[in-house]
Amino acid sequence: MRVIATGVGEFGIYAGGRPSTVQVLSDMLLLSRAARQALVDGEQFEWMPAGQVDVRPIASHKRTGKVDLRPSTAREVALGNTIAFVALQSGDRVTDLLRGRVSVHTALDHYSPPLRDHVSRALGRMRRPTATLQAVTMSVVDPAARAAKLPAVLWPEWTSRLAPRRLDAEIAGGALAAAVVFVGTRLTHGSAIKLLDPAAQGRQVSHVMRSLGRNAPEADTIRAIARLAALLDETATPIDFSRRRVIDYSGLLPRDAWHEICRTANVLPGGDRRWQTARAHLYALLSGNRVARAPFAHEASYPSFAELRSFRDGLPEVVSSVLNDWATAFLKARHVDEPVEWMPDLEFAGLAVDVSASGRSEWPQARPARGVVRPNHAVAAYSAGRSVREIAFEHGVARQTVSRVLDEAGVEPRIGRRRADIDVDWLRQRYIDERHTIPEIAAEVGVTMTTINRHLEAAGIPRRARGSASRATAIRVDPRAGDSPLLRRILVGQDATQRAERFLIVARHDTMTAAAAELGVTLSILANQMRRIGVDAGGPLIQRALRGQPLTLTELGVEVHNELSRAFGLSEAEDPARPAEGSQ
Repeated sequence: MRVIATGVGEFGIYAGGRPSTVQVLSDMLLLSRAARQALVDGEQFEWMPAGQVDVRPIASHKRTGKVDLRPSTAREVALGNTIAFVALQSGDRVTDLLRGRVSVHTALDHYSPPLRDHVSRALGRMRRPTATLQAVTMSVVDPAARAAKLPAVLWPEWTSRLAPRRLDAEIAGGALAAAVVFVGTRLTHGSAIKLLDPAAQGRQVSHVMRSLGRNAPEADTIRAIARLAALLDETATPIDFSRRRVIDYSGLLPRDAWHEICRTANVLPGGDRRWQTARAHLYALLSGNRVARAPFAHEASYPSFAELRSFRDGLPEVVSSVLNDWATAFLKARHVDEPVEWMPDLEFAGLAVDVSASGRSEWPQARPARGVVRPNHAVAAYSAGRSVREIAFEHGVARQTVSRVLDEAGVEPRIGRRRADIDVDWLRQRYIDERHTIPEIAAEVGVTMTTINRHLEAAGIPRRARGSASRATAIRVDPRAGDSPLLRRILVGQDATQRAERFLIVARHDTMTAAAAELGVTLSILANQMRRIGVDAGGPLIQRALRGQPLTLTELGVEVHNELSRAFGLSEAEDPARPAEGSQ
């Protein structure tokens, strides 16, 4: 009644604390229930009043074994309150009463500060996490300087190991960063977080700090935060986050820059959602701020923090590398000579380093044909003197694809025409007598068609009228056919050799789709070529895969396969660098 009349409590554990009436009454409610539960459990402390050990007035436990917070009888209320009042005279009594009778998940907001300390002691914590961190002795204490070395949201790797698992990762990261700032100081939660994020609220820090240490995996969190604060005070870090936080990021990663990055990495850029998520990723990486503080956070398709985490986890290594290069250029344009990102080693805080496999995935390639070309093989072949055309034919792709691969590998293209000594009589025999086309002669010599035209003009050899080359190609049988009637029907006409080679490749695969992927062509093109070679051979060669079964060759297909393997094996042994049939 004295507490209610005066508005403050000044007895027992409240001496010097002066909590409000509401807090004292809330404390009494909690302790009264704990006292009644202790009697029901058969536990009696020596400090309890001698006449208050009768459990008969307590009836609320009979159904569940647990007493109610607000019992229905006045006698039960009076019994619990009497014991609670005696317990409040000493902190040890309060701890005895609460130990084992208060949950680690109990919300402590509306209880008095002295009772919160005793709840922590009853749970095995001698002091509240904030008080423990503030009591740490530091050799140098400058909260503003320490805040300049910290992102406003603690590094994800640190947050995942230090934050309570049941809290929002971004809120927990901001609160943990604030906790590092107020280590060894008398700063309040609100003052500490304002040094990192002026728009953040101190109650978020309070909520997280109350949750620290409740579970066994979080037992080392307080120690790790203190070690991190000491490390930052003693170390000159490579990034000034106080400067990074105020940079103008409104022009960060325009849409065309994102498309150029994806082109360089040979991945599909996706829609606006992926672009906005990439911007948010770079903003959080460079500034260390909450993603909601980005100047473009109000735009459509802007992601949430959970979406950003998923994006980071699945970001392919090649895209991450190109994004980092772009971020480096962004900083240099603003005269900031710092690395894109930096993070202290987790081992400094005594935390185990996660060596689990990365969850990075692969995005669909923008040009699947580029994946067919092996860069090392292409560079070696080009350095050995082979032409881009020959390398492209070997891989079954366009010349432009090989050129892009060589350019990305840093290979300087050969400049100028390849000098070729062409005998005039040999050229006349090939062109006039044997009626080879200009593309065929150019491929045989290894020069361009322009070079052959120039030699024909210099030798005074008249060029054939248009159309004759196509007819010559259409009726000429490939010499590899030999005397085989079957091969002489197949290896005739333009692109006949290519169709035959692709038939051999299809025969090695279980499905036509797999063969098309290896060749870097569409399924429809490959199917048309297989249909054409079957028509030339006199019947179907392939039995398509059905219901998960691999494709098979017909009897005619097996015969054609054997004949082509024999003919092409001899041909490749005699002429391993043969040119493409009908190529230009």
